[in-house]
Amino acid sequence: MNEGIQGLLDGLRPIPCLTVSQWADEHRYLSTIASARPGRYSTNITPYMRKIMDCLSAHETYKKVVFMKAAQIGATEAGSNFVGYAMHVSPAPVMMVQPTEEMVKKLSKGRIDTLIEACPELKERVSAKKSRDGDNTITQKNFHGGTLYLAGANSAAGLRSVPVRYLILDEVDAYPLDLDGEGSPIDLAIARTRTFPNKKIFIISTPTVSGMSAIEREFLETDQNYYHVPCPHCGGLQKLVFEQLKWDDGKPETAKYCCVHCGALIEERYKGEMLRNGAWVSEAPERSNYETIGFHLNSLYSPYGWQYWREIADDFIKSKDNQSKLKTFINTTLGETWAERGESPPYKNLYNRRENYRLNEIPADVCFLTAGVDVQRDRIELEIVGWCADKRSYSIDYRVLEGDTAGAAVWNKLAETVSERWTRGDGLEFPIRLMAVDTGYNTSHVYAFCRRFDASRVVPIKGQDNLGMAVSPPKTVDVTKAGKRVGKLRQWNIGVSFLKSELYAALRLERDADGNAPPGYCHFPEYDEHYFRGLTAEEQVKKIVRGYPRYVWQKVYERNEPLDCRVYARAAAVVVGLDRLSPARLAAMGGIEPPAPDSNAPQMADVKPPRERREKRERRRSSYWDR
Repeated sequence: MNEGIQGLLDGLRPIPCLTVSQWADEHRYLSTIASARPGRYSTNITPYMRKIMDCLSAHETYKKVVFMKAAQIGATEAGSNFVGYAMHVSPAPVMMVQPTEEMVKKLSKGRIDTLIEACPELKERVSAKKSRDGDNTITQKNFHGGTLYLAGANSAAGLRSVPVRYLILDEVDAYPLDLDGEGSPIDLAIARTRTFPNKKIFIISTPTVSGMSAIEREFLETDQNYYHVPCPHCGGLQKLVFEQLKWDDGKPETAKYCCVHCGALIEERYKGEMLRNGAWVSEAPERSNYETIGFHLNSLYSPYGWQYWREIADDFIKSKDNQSKLKTFINTTLGETWAERGESPPYKNLYNRRENYRLNEIPADVCFLTAGVDVQRDRIELEIVGWCADKRSYSIDYRVLEGDTAGAAVWNKLAETVSERWTRGDGLEFPIRLMAVDTGYNTSHVYAFCRRFDASRVVPIKGQDNLGMAVSPPKTVDVTKAGKRVGKLRQWNIGVSFLKSELYAALRLERDADGNAPPGYCHFPEYDEHYFRGLTAEEQVKKIVRGYPRYVWQKVYERNEPLDCRVYARAAAVVVGLDRLSPARLAAMGGIEPPAPDSNAPQMADVKPPRERREKRERRRSSYWDR
């Protein structure tokens, strides 16, 4: 039968009163490619997903279903079940949006294609892959009665293409805040459903930063359902919260859940029974309505064998002293937003706890050096930072190189810094392992400078406020001269807001009662007050941007170059491996043995002593700050 006629007949036939979870249990098979547990899908493994999926069923009144969740709880499969249900039971145009077009390709090949191949009912309805037509491509799957469109949230063209009845917005907190000046990609996608009164919108995401999180904003507008499970000892219903997970000091393998009603310690072997007998309970019943419903779930509910309570306890122990790791734990394990502390630390406190180590001397526990460079019209400012294996840092020197950055002289001064070496007390010499140079001003001259060095020594960087990580993989940029392309460079994008928040958290750390500095602590020599005022020159404030609340960084002191330089030096440390290498690997970096003396080299009497050069630099810097 002609596919067009078959599609018409499918559209005219009555929709069976079948729920999404019933369809999945009857028709869904998990492949070895898309799942660690291949075979027939069973909602009994994740019983908390039953109501979430069933709210998406065609005969239900809900038009928007919001799911704020942690990792490892089955949300991705629920989205796939909804797609299969829409293709088979209630055919209509479907759109599934991923954060990026690259993720669309992975989803299409890794999940959607396997979903169709493993389900005979879908395979006979979806157009076969052909080389000469566009009925079954990576971004479009035609089926009887509709089409599945797969789009990236970073492509405005993909989001405004066609009207759809069913919309799945996956990982919305990773979407850009504004798409090519056209507004929120979430709003652009939802606009595609306006012509369908019986639309279904499924919004899923792990949350990020409080006040900026899109899924948090959507969830707070719902009735906020949490899954309550019974205690196997007293029968009392309760939602699982991390604060009630208990373990012996230093022994995460002893983790058990403490009942809030009877105080009994619940072993994880009871989890399956608890999940099967659980129920969703609204914490904001005054917001309940027939069109919108919201759910929240953390990883403590993850089925037995997926993620154990002992693993959650161990992850917390490993992350609690590291702000970036703790943020990841709260977002991905607890499914909660991270509350940024963006107010600037008092600079006086930092000034008063200065240390008396000398500039340009390398403390014994420093593993490697990086430099962050900020470019202005009439000067270049940079900070050289020494990094320890536990992420403590020492400011080795802060320099201001005077000169017009449109000329060559000041860049030659910076090149001299790249070539310098610093000697540690044990005799090892330390070069700058990586210098990161900001491209925000005089970009072409920054590119020209970076091309003079290997990419393992000097890299151009570009700051992005909405990047929810320290750095993202480098991208190739064209280098032009007089309007002509003269080469290419790999430029790193850095999350300046993320790194500033991390830095401010580190600046608030204090030594313990014995005077020991904790991991992440920042050591400073005896700089003047202007440096510390510049280091704390910004604070985060909440503003309404395009109708949505956003945290933005705002100056409270005009000279913020020390803050920028420290952030850039930290980004360089991320690239080198400070966050991914083990402490032993970092400690082994060390320096390099100094070369043997050359009898033909100039004698010391002929060379200006390093200390004299450094003192001259210090005088130049002091006069600069005093201006």
